[in-house]
Amino acid sequence: MPDPTTSPQSVPPQNWHPPQGLLEIAELVLSGALPVAPGIVEVPPEIAKRLDAGETIALEDAEGTPVAGLAWEVHQNLPLPQFTPLKPFTQGPVRAERRTPALVREGATEEVLAVPVTVALTAAQVAQIRAQAAEASRVVLWLAVIGAGRSLPLPPDGLWRAVRDLAAEQGEAHEQAVPVAVPWLANTDDAALLTAVARGYGATEVLPPLSAAEQGELHPAFAREHARAVPPPHRRGLTVFFTGLSGSGKSTVAKALAERLLDHTTRTVSLLDGDEVRRMLSAGLTFSRADRDLNIRRIGFVAAEVTRHGGLAICAPIAPFDSVRAEVRAGVEQVGDFVLVHISTPLEECERRDRKGLYAKARAGQIPDFTGISSPYEIPADPELRIDTTGIAIDAAVEQVWSLLTERGYLSAPEPSRTNE
Repeated sequence: MPDPTTSPQSVPPQNWHPPQGLLEIAELVLSGALPVAPGIVEVPPEIAKRLDAGETIALEDAEGTPVAGLAWEVHQNLPLPQFTPLKPFTQGPVRAERRTPALVREGATEEVLAVPVTVALTAAQVAQIRAQAAEASRVVLWLAVIGAGRSLPLPPDGLWRAVRDLAAEQGEAHEQAVPVAVPWLANTDDAALLTAVARGYGATEVLPPLSAAEQGELHPAFAREHARAVPPPHRRGLTVFFTGLSGSGKSTVAKALAERLLDHTTRTVSLLDGDEVRRMLSAGLTFSRADRDLNIRRIGFVAAEVTRHGGLAICAPIAPFDSVRAEVRAGVEQVGDFVLVHISTPLEECERRDRKGLYAKARAGQIPDFTGISSPYEIPADPELRIDTTGIAIDAAVEQVWSLLTERGYLSAPEPSRTNE
């Protein structure tokens, strides 16, 4: 028998706070909703090295509680994730409403038609599903899918309320509703993943995820939540996210836009400038890829909170990597709207300006991992707006952003002044 003092199970695991999506996958596996984790889990190089060495990594939730152990199991020369339970999962939206797959399966007395809900359903779609279930003599199990990385039609709590109210119309004998946190994963068949989770909840048959209907009235349960969560554009939370090289003009344009918004609209504006955030919110972080991504995630978190409460957040970091920009967009769009503005001023012009002397130092090798010189900048493929500030006034650049926001209805005129009559 192995010596218990040296057995891998007796070695305290190293801790890591992973992306929310990985925590959701771990919970799905440990709860029995998924038999195995889907595909290969992406982890930072330093974590992968420790896993390759046979270590177990403790996955921490948002409060720093270790909720699951992660280890590699090699299968056909591929490292597959293996999870072990540590502490109960207590984080994530609508936590109090969640039910384990075992509990849902125990309550099923008939065959079950599961319907993963990722869009706002129309009355016609609901009627069609109910007719299909009645014809097959099956109970409908509505799954409100609220996982990380998903672009949802409503905030997670709103989607859940709509699905819950939808099921309540028919009573538990005919329909049930359950919120499930299933993340959207790149390079993974999402329909197959949702089907596997639905099977874990006892589904006899699983409908493929429905697409948003182009026509037709929303079912009242979804219409109510849509009216609550999606106010008119001029009252809707919004993040305007500038990205571009150092010296491109993004901070200058962002500051001028913020001033104009405060002077000429009723919007509540929060400016998150890249340099200021580095000093206050991200002090101590380096310019490694991992720390750069963490810096942008922190900016995105604050921007999403501003957006959640109906404010207008303006962000102006370099944000050189597309994957984390997409992550921020997905997070913000769960609670409001997002506009990406690429300040596309060429490297040559940015170097010519070089107000801080950073490019000269980078060329001299004094600054490692400098974006545009020794570290890449991934050009956004589909920003809402692209502006080259070469040879144009700042006001002209701001006007382009202003025109876009006006066209989309995000700006409102100041309220008329009131006088005593």
